[in-house]
Amino acid sequence: MGSTSLPKELPTINFSSLGQDLKPGSSSWVSTCKQVRCALEEYGCFIALYQQLSPQLVDGMFGQSRDLFEVPLETRVKNTSEEPYRGYLPPTPRTPLHEGIAIDNIPCPQETQKFRELMWPHGKPKFCEITDLFAKFLGDFEITVEKMLFESFGIPQEQCESLTSSNSHLLRFLKYRTPEDSDTDLRFPGHTDKNLTTILVQHDVGGLEIKTKDGEWISVESAPSHCLFMAGDGLQVWSNDRIKACHHQVKHCGNKARYSMGMFTFNNGVFQVPKELVDESHPLLYNRFDSRGFMRFYTTEESRKSKSPIKAYCGVTK
Repeated sequence: MGSTSLPKELPTINFSSLGQDLKPGSSSWVSTCKQVRCALEEYGCFIALYQQLSPQLVDGMFGQSRDLFEVPLETRVKNTSEEPYRGYLPPTPRTPLHEGIAIDNIPCPQETQKFRELMWPHGKPKFCEITDLFAKFLGDFEITVEKMLFESFGIPQEQCESLTSSNSHLLRFLKYRTPEDSDTDLRFPGHTDKNLTTILVQHDVGGLEIKTKDGEWISVESAPSHCLFMAGDGLQVWSNDRIKACHHQVKHCGNKARYSMGMFTFNNGVFQVPKELVDESHPLLYNRFDSRGFMRFYTTEESRKSKSPIKAYCGVTK
């Protein structure tokens, strides 16, 4: 008997009452924990309705983003980092339509202020206020989802606090130019993110697609107060493959530049698969995971040649 096909849309989970009715111990919290776990196990992601991301805040944030990409290139390239993939990301032969600029260790007013002074030494007084508020909401949301995952898997919250205490957030401003070649279908090819988790916020131009287990692509439309929560390679390791990193791409959609925002959560320590996620049905698949070490490994030729960089880096060999 053949398996039924997956629906052509992702689950949407309501987080709008976060901090009110939606708090640990409440019936809505327990119900949402189950929804989060089921969605991540099935799709590696879910859409969240999160009213804190008001249309006014998101419009203001994307207005700042458009202004940011008007800053001269010689200034944008000053956005540097000692860690791979954390500073300015220029177009490359593989991703010629993509450009990214990032603020690391956010929400932190000092980091946002330092970034503003780098990009606009003599202006943009509202940038920090809007960006810090936006980043705080996304950061609070990400921590909440992690708490829910630990609870749904029956893992003590002390372990969650241990993990989140070594996490940091990076906010990336993303721009995708319009293809000059009409035959070009992709603005960014399919991939998984190498960090722990990612939250993406789209605006007026769509194009984001998610790959399902059966190899089909689901389009994620832009909608007010909605964002997409995705598992990265780090969460795949932590969950012992119960959750697979979300495979996604950006297709050409619309005849103008596409802007989006990404909150990328990185773990800056070393963690291992919780013992609660290892049993006869789920044997241990990964050794201890050094997130920074993996990011450095990902830049190597060995990683580029491997079918699964994450398993090449820390997978258990039989």
